[in-house]
Amino acid sequence: MEYLEEGEVLSGDDCDTHGHRNGEEGETEKIKLEKLEEDKEYGQFMWSLLPDTCLRQVFLHLRDRDRVRAALVCRQWHHVVRSPSLWRVRTFNFSGRVSRTHRSEMDTAVNFAKTYGGFLEDLEIRFSHPINSLVTRRFQQTMRAFLSALRKARGRLRSLTVKHMDLDRSAWCRSVRSSLVRSLTFYLRREGSYLNYLNLRGARFYLLQGLEVLEAVAAAQQHVHLGRRPGLATLNLEDFFSQSLAVYNSPGFAEVMCRFKGLRSLTINYSCMSDQLLEALAVACKGLDNSGSLRSLTVRCHIHEPHGQVIWGSAWSNLAKRCPDLRVHMSVERILSLESLNRILLHEIPLRDLSLTSCYFSEQEWSAKPALTQVVPCYRHNLQKLSLDLNNSHEQVDEELMELILMCKKLVYLKVWAFLDISFLERLMQSRIERKCILKTIKVRIYTNKYETQEEDNQLDQIHLRYRKLIDTELNYFAISYPML
Repeated sequence: MEYLEEGEVLSGDDCDTHGHRNGEEGETEKIKLEKLEEDKEYGQFMWSLLPDTCLRQVFLHLRDRDRVRAALVCRQWHHVVRSPSLWRVRTFNFSGRVSRTHRSEMDTAVNFAKTYGGFLEDLEIRFSHPINSLVTRRFQQTMRAFLSALRKARGRLRSLTVKHMDLDRSAWCRSVRSSLVRSLTFYLRREGSYLNYLNLRGARFYLLQGLEVLEAVAAAQQHVHLGRRPGLATLNLEDFFSQSLAVYNSPGFAEVMCRFKGLRSLTINYSCMSDQLLEALAVACKGLDNSGSLRSLTVRCHIHEPHGQVIWGSAWSNLAKRCPDLRVHMSVERILSLESLNRILLHEIPLRDLSLTSCYFSEQEWSAKPALTQVVPCYRHNLQKLSLDLNNSHEQVDEELMELILMCKKLVYLKVWAFLDISFLERLMQSRIERKCILKTIKVRIYTNKYETQEEDNQLDQIHLRYRKLIDTELNYFAISYPML
């Protein structure tokens, strides 16, 4: 049985699939520990007497090739290297490149799946920026062979992450994309019943293929819920669909999401949001005790994605009622008009975390003040985390921002990248001293139009010295000046 880059032979005779020990092994461990203590008294140390538990901790920090070499030292080390706990977590980085000096990515992954796939529980596969059709084809072939070997090894994945496939790029031809979707769908349908965590961020499926993948996961999870045991708890669908798709117009998405029972955490794009989806989540997200299971809903909204849908506040209210522990996190990027913000950021949303980003948008007619004075204050009773990245070079927002911070009584995290006066930070720190706010994290990047920021840096140093005791004992603090030219 080959394994990885070294190609050594590892026998499975000593493999303990479930990691159990019998009574004799327990006695042996005890004798070894006693002998080890005796040797310590005489200043001696023998690796052969080190208990298996300690060896596993040492091997846990070794690279795969070093573990393979360690397995050749002696029978005991060979047995320890075959411990399931050493092979439960694995990350593969696929580039699609061919190396003359190292074994191919496909051989490495497939050999791992054949040898240790039965132990694997937490798998992450990274594939970033497919540059041409040759690279995407190699990735598709690798995934097909790897998933097939993993399925034959009868592994039970608890966590699966496949990041940044970017299937809507021109590097993916239709046949290769379809073959990859078939392999992934087949695996998820057959082996997805034990999944507790699934992350397909950046997949960028077309609509029908994306729905097909979700259907496969939902089908695999179906008997889990019929058996009244927990199933998939965390689902990350950020950039799951192609960026240009108005998924909210498809009733099929809400229908398939209704089949995910007991979800606790969901990450999604605003282009997928609709009244139907919120209703589906309100019905589906129930724990085994029929209480609302959904606790975290993260929504990302970007200017380049369709976001013209109208969602009623009553749909948000119903979801919040069904899931009383729900915390919503929203990120809004480059959507700056007050009309759009009012349509997206409804006051019925149980919002705890809000991020507003202008991405250096410099239109003189745009103003950040309406968002700070009319939109964000709607969440003043619940908001705990606020992140702002504003290019407000043509207007002062210091007063509005300070008033907003003091208004949000539960705000513990503040991150502000904006054109501000240094005195704003001074006032903020003083407010914290006087307990007018309860901030625990303060991160401020003060934009400036000047090349030289020595004066601002000196002022920031003085503020740090003045409030050093507070910063050292109670705050996670960061403040710098930053030239924006």
